[in-house]
Amino acid sequence: MTESGKTTLAKELAKRLKAKNIPVLVLDPMHDEWAADFQTDDPDEFLNAFWSTEWKHRDSGAHCFIDESGDSVGRFNTLMNQTATKGRHWGHSVYFLTQRGAQLSPTVRDQCSNLFLFVSGLKDCKIHAEEWNKPELIEAAQMPQGDYFSVKRHAPIKRFNIFEQVNQSE
Repeated sequence: MTESGKTTLAKELAKRLKAKNIPVLVLDPMHDEWAADFQTDDPDEFLNAFWSTEWKHRDSGAHCFIDESGDSVGRFNTLMNQTATKGRHWGHSVYFLTQRGAQLSPTVRDQCSNLFLFVSGLKDCKIHAEEWNKPELIEAAQMPQGDYFSVKRHAPIKRFNIFEQVNQSE
């Protein structure tokens, strides 16, 4: 949901990655300020950078953030979907930021190895609970602003608060 903390978490992750000299690419139609090596609001420009050999397998590849990914990735945009299905073969890690997880195709969601789930509608929580085989994710429907679940496939769920984390890192 809006103002739950997801962009704050993503920007904090990007800042920490950049501080470790890990390349960060960002597609952000909202023109927010990110710690990034490359940032654009143009999906075509982002895809050109994503697939360019400049970022391919540079040590660990790039970490790529796609904000408002429900709009830019969508269910039927083949080239954007390939950031999920083929990006890891280029060494990239991709973060899909979306208001609703259901906006992303099941194929894209299935490619994700980590989930950061903030307060969400019950319908979306049920989708994630089923797809991640973690019934506890339904509780995200009742979480306060800033709280989120951090989930890795085949690992226990952890719960954090983004605002506490940002304050500790400053």
